[in-house]
Amino acid sequence: MNYAIVDIETTGGYAARNRICEIAIIIHDGEKVVKEYQSLINPERSIPIGVQAIHGISDTMVADAPKFYEEAKTILELLEGNIFVAHSVNFDYSFVKAAFSDLGYNLNCKKLCTVRLSRKILPGYKSYSLGNLCEQRGIRIQDRHRAYGDALATAELFTQLVQHDEQQIIEKSLKRNASIVNIPDNLDKKEYDQLPEKAGVYYFLNKKHQIIYVGKAKNIKKRITSHFGGSKTEVAKQAFQQEIYHIDYLETGNELIALLHESYEIRKNWPRYNRAQKNNNPGYCIFIYEDRSGYKRLQIGRKQGGMKTLIRFTNHATAFHFLTTTSRKLNICPKLAGYQNSTGACFDYQVGTCEGACVGEESPETHNDKIAQFIDACDEEKRDYILIGAGRSQDEKTIVMVENGTYLGYGFFEESETVNDWEGLKNLIQRFPDNPEVYRILASDSATKGNKKVKKDKWKTEVGS
Repeated sequence: MNYAIVDIETTGGYAARNRICEIAIIIHDGEKVVKEYQSLINPERSIPIGVQAIHGISDTMVADAPKFYEEAKTILELLEGNIFVAHSVNFDYSFVKAAFSDLGYNLNCKKLCTVRLSRKILPGYKSYSLGNLCEQRGIRIQDRHRAYGDALATAELFTQLVQHDEQQIIEKSLKRNASIVNIPDNLDKKEYDQLPEKAGVYYFLNKKHQIIYVGKAKNIKKRITSHFGGSKTEVAKQAFQQEIYHIDYLETGNELIALLHESYEIRKNWPRYNRAQKNNNPGYCIFIYEDRSGYKRLQIGRKQGGMKTLIRFTNHATAFHFLTTTSRKLNICPKLAGYQNSTGACFDYQVGTCEGACVGEESPETHNDKIAQFIDACDEEKRDYILIGAGRSQDEKTIVMVENGTYLGYGFFEESETVNDWEGLKNLIQRFPDNPEVYRILASDSATKGNKKVKKDKWKTEVGS
């Protein structure tokens, strides 16, 4: 078993929006270094000045360097079949994996982190940064914060970790990382192996290629692995897995789009093993109607045809909160606002806080002016906006559109794409039906985290014109 000890330098701190500008790989056989590789990489974008100050790699230095795809074959030959080792391994691995993913290849290596290993094998240090560990262990780093110098130092540190690993921490870490995955008997393992580690929607299909389950995930492969992990002793789990013959998936770029598309697919296909979201609950609305005396009234109810709807909500509680809060600010009679029932005057009139629309003391004209202001508040609540998030590649973004309070759908666009007006923006959208679950998703901070909300009058500064 060989170890590929990797260090990279990048254009920024996270893989979704940045690229590799230098890479070094040291092949270690568990005792010594047996092969070395290093190269500057043209990241095909400018390196920020602040980042250049850290590693010293400038745009000029990488201008004539090979692009990643030109070195990909060599890099893959060094990584495949070996254990991917790095100091804070998830950082380096995420960039390398993303670079291969952009080329359409799903890199899948076992990983070891020398930070975690050092904490267990060499306990007692105040800091486990590479610089501090090397200073404490007598390891000289040549060219600090350059890929080859840091990779060579990490290789020497790894040699010491192997030598001092009396409790077989490295072996145990590899076994722990290789969690049990019980691939369903009828599923071709190649389909599982090629699953992407990206956000999206996944589908389990039966023998007839019918969808039996739809799910969403930040990481498709990791989520599907959790379905197959551990014991298969449960009868229900056995029956479910026996029906899985194929896996399909749709990359969405981010979790919000995955949630929205999962909701659509469940309602479209009604998969056998999906229990959540299978109801046709139409949600709640605030309606407006006029009584025989000319007073306009409000009422909460289920969405239904033939009634003029002012605004929709996912549940009764949020509808009631909006109705009571807004109508109280406008001093609308609670009885005519629809949240107090009485045969005569409302309770508020009896205590002197209602102006008397419920008993005819407030004229229909004055009362209806307040209702008009309530309608304006509904329109403000329903304002047009878009949500912009990460796309399926580094140069792509996603867009979710809401117009007049109604979810229209979502789409993808390149950052370099030119859009001239709101209608042009709508042309980027694939239309999807709305439902109460969609509005719950759009109202959730956890679901929309990482997506930027932009009002209609501000969209050009975000999308471009």
